[in-house]
Amino acid sequence: MKTLITPAQVVGLAFRAPDFITADAIPEATILAAEQKFIKPVLGARLYEKLCAGDHPTLLEEYIAPPLAIYVKMLMMPSLAVQVGAAGVVEVTSKNLARAGEERMREALRRLRSDAAALMRRAVEHIEVSAMYPEYDPRENILNHVSTEGGIVMDKDGKCS
Repeated sequence: MKTLITPAQVVGLAFRAPDFITADAIPEATILAAEQKFIKPVLGARLYEKLCAGDHPTLLEEYIAPPLAIYVKMLMMPSLAVQVGAAGVVEVTSKNLARAGEERMREALRRLRSDAAALMRRAVEHIEVSAMYPEYDPRENILNHVSTEGGIVMDKDGKCS
């Protein structure tokens, strides 16, 4: 499976040392899911495919990899405290740590989504002012058609979807 970034890059860009997350804990399928959910709809199919083919490495490294890594972390957050094995789905616990409550988890996920979205807007601004990406078509960029305000998805006319 070819992904835009590696699990090691996700760890380096989105996690802190105290998180104790290693590259082998990052499924490539989660990276691919983040690409399909959050990156491709913004960049469009042609620019996304060029990045997959290894074109525009500076764009990938400086502008796309940081939000992609955060999106991967966001997708992983709900499952970081559980493990699947022969005993079924079990929750990881510790005497020194307490599990975050639902509200705290929602806050953390909102923060990750907000940070990643801000970095994606930065990437789009770079792409749109540069003549280096002829594959980019702003009409394909989902951000030019919808926005989310307080968890509500609206089209650019302000109508709820």
